[in-house]
Amino acid sequence: MIIGNNCQNPPGRLFRAGLYMRLSKDDGDSGESSSITNQRKLLTAYAASHGFPVFGEYADDGYSGTNFDRPAFRRLLSDVEAKKINLILVKDLSRLGRDYIATGQYTEIYFPSRQVRFIAVNDGFDSAETDSDLIPFKNVVNEMYARDTSRKIRSAFLVRMQEGSYVGSLAPYGYRKDPEDKHHLLPDPHTGPVVTEIFRLAASGQRPSSIASLLNGRKLPSPSALRGKKTKDAPLWSARTLIKLLRNPVYLGHMAQGRSRKLSFRSAVTVPTPRENWILVRNTHIPLTDPRTFSAAGAALDSRRSRPSPCAWGWAATPPESPDAASSAPPGNGSSPY
Repeated sequence: MIIGNNCQNPPGRLFRAGLYMRLSKDDGDSGESSSITNQRKLLTAYAASHGFPVFGEYADDGYSGTNFDRPAFRRLLSDVEAKKINLILVKDLSRLGRDYIATGQYTEIYFPSRQVRFIAVNDGFDSAETDSDLIPFKNVVNEMYARDTSRKIRSAFLVRMQEGSYVGSLAPYGYRKDPEDKHHLLPDPHTGPVVTEIFRLAASGQRPSSIASLLNGRKLPSPSALRGKKTKDAPLWSARTLIKLLRNPVYLGHMAQGRSRKLSFRSAVTVPTPRENWILVRNTHIPLTDPRTFSAAGAALDSRRSRPSPCAWGWAATPPESPDAASSAPPGNGSSPY
């Protein structure tokens, strides 16, 4: 449905506008001036004053400008391909994106190839009228802002991890976040005892596959099921899930964070961090098993391997010292750093 009337489009061409809005944590302290509501008011007023009928509105609230996989943006592109819109209005170029390479591909290649007019209101850019020579520089500046914001966020997470504060968005299985301090873990009254039993069974020699069958037989939800994740193991317990749990020093009351990092601030892809760069802090919360049981469970796992796993490091005794500087990245997409 087209919104608006009394349009004054240029002779020979009727424009149908899509209003694109985006807001995320990348935008720092810009606050109300960059809110979706204010972007909508600005773009609606601009469209009305220039006689552009508005076909639709597309708002991505809470999505980073460094990632173009956003639901409203995908819908906008779909409408471009379907020729439902041929004009895109944004508040400024940073609303479209903060990755200068991808943003440039859209403004310099994709939109022109689809005969889509693109207007960034506050930047004074109109692809139908404006010389675009300076636009790549604006895109670079927008990416530098996102890069700087990402660096500040990583620095803040690093400080918290070195303090022994938990920085995951979800607590590890068996724990819950302290309601008075979200960076502190407390045993979960429902899943905590399950973890304790898992370590006891593993220490007694039971195989992870047998323990998984036992838990599934009792219809106890797995970590993936509790988090609503759709994985090939969900919602059932698996040997893989249990091995990962049994190797995790968090159940001894210690923190081992920064175990993965993002390839780039532009990418959601993470890679493992070398163990010598993990951020290790002892005795940060109540353990769910004791050192003897943890060691026995690890030894039972190692006995079934061709060589011992390097994961434990003798955590039940004394872990290595925390490095002065470690590579780390804030957790993403609702997951624990464990």
